[in-house]
Amino acid sequence: MRGHTVLQLIERDGDLAVAALADDVDFYTSSGLRNAGLALLDDGCRYLVLDTSSLGFIDSSGITVLLAFWQRLHAADGALVLAVPDEGLRRRMDVLGLDTVLTITPALGEAVTRARQIRAGTRSPGRPPAPPAASESA
Repeated sequence: MRGHTVLQLIERDGDLAVAALADDVDFYTSSGLRNAGLALLDDGCRYLVLDTSSLGFIDSSGITVLLAFWQRLHAADGALVLAVPDEGLRRRMDVLGLDTVLTITPALGEAVTRARQIRAGTRSPGRPPAPPAASESA
């Protein structure tokens, strides 16, 4: 898979980009994903939507790249939104705790809408904060 395009741009609307993870993301392809994503961010993208519908597999090196994108976008007051239609992949991301950091939706249309809402300031990125524990509110 070396040299294969891992990230395919679907749409660009100013500082918002929608792209698809085109294949498996592993040790061999994660550097291509990192380079392609950083090129988008360097070109002014502050809101990145990634469609994972064609993603068959992602290992820890791919997760590390996604978290690096999130970190950079978060520092720029932007957002990373993932469209993850595969329920098994969503569960694995939840188990890893990624759902507490990343904005994850089940459909691409919902992810694009969420990114536009975040950009417009009508929705905050990620899940709403959890209510305080009973011992904290006493």
